[in-house]
Amino acid sequence: MAVLADLVEAFSGRRMVVLGDLAVDCYVETRPVRMSREAPVPVLRYLRRLYRPGGAANTVMNLRGLGADVIPIGIVGDDEAGVALLAAFQKEGVSTDGIVVAGRSVVRVRLTSGGPTRAQRLLARVDMEPGDPFEEDTMLELVARAGVAEGAEGVVVCDYGYAAASPGLLRPVTAAAPDALVSVDTRFNLGGFDRVDLLTPNESEAGEFFGYSMRTAEEAGDAARELRERYEASVVILSRGNRGLVVADEDGIESLPAAGPTDIVDPCGAGDSILAAAALARASGSTARQAARIANAAAGLAVMRCGARGPSADELRAVLS
Repeated sequence: MAVLADLVEAFSGRRMVVLGDLAVDCYVETRPVRMSREAPVPVLRYLRRLYRPGGAANTVMNLRGLGADVIPIGIVGDDEAGVALLAAFQKEGVSTDGIVVAGRSVVRVRLTSGGPTRAQRLLARVDMEPGDPFEEDTMLELVARAGVAEGAEGVVVCDYGYAAASPGLLRPVTAAAPDALVSVDTRFNLGGFDRVDLLTPNESEAGEFFGYSMRTAEEAGDAARELRERYEASVVILSRGNRGLVVADEDGIESLPAAGPTDIVDPCGAGDSILAAAALARASGSTARQAARIANAAAGLAVMRCGARGPSADELRAVLS
């Protein structure tokens, strides 16, 4: 494991580009005070509201936390949430040169509740999404930002289905960075990206794609192998939640148990941590199996904290040492 910890040292300063659907996670924290007289539900007292990077923006922050020099390419809204996201990037030294400001932000409101002796736990989630497709001028401007990818060692695609990350938009990005390793995580278009270095679906996404549920590591491994062969991906890392992950590469299939406790605090953002850690490891010269182990450790750290927040390079090195 010490070898893996040494590999994390190589993450620092790697130039990574994230092409993706940027979102904002809004956490509304509350404290229960009594039961309502109107319905059998608790009355919650508002404590505070927090804006955090979500969607592809969380992958950006994961990469930055691991030491990479990150440039996001995407769209944020001309609104309060968009301003908060840009401010969060600037605070962490993330370039905003590849970001187009237009329309409304994708905001995912998470209502949580807790108390003095109990951590905040998720009660409900409300997604606020742009109702209309992006304007043509907005998409053309996004394509024009592809030049910021020049010199990138890795391109990471985070496709949540909001049209800012697609095979068509990936082409000008890879044209600007022809030597970059391409890693893809896509929610609804698993068959749309071929001949990439890395695919990182989860078990649910792969199950929807193939039309069956995966109950065993063997079934997950078969799905990973099929994805790799069908779409000519160099590596497929298929995450299985608290059951770990499987990796398919030129040497076959390997199953890894979940790193850390299986009684997780919050699974939100674990997939982003897997994608960021594995993509950065591959761009830094690690093998597929090494990248999978590093990503597994990163996910194990991510799920032990409330909210979508990835580990730092120091935290990852510590668990890998």
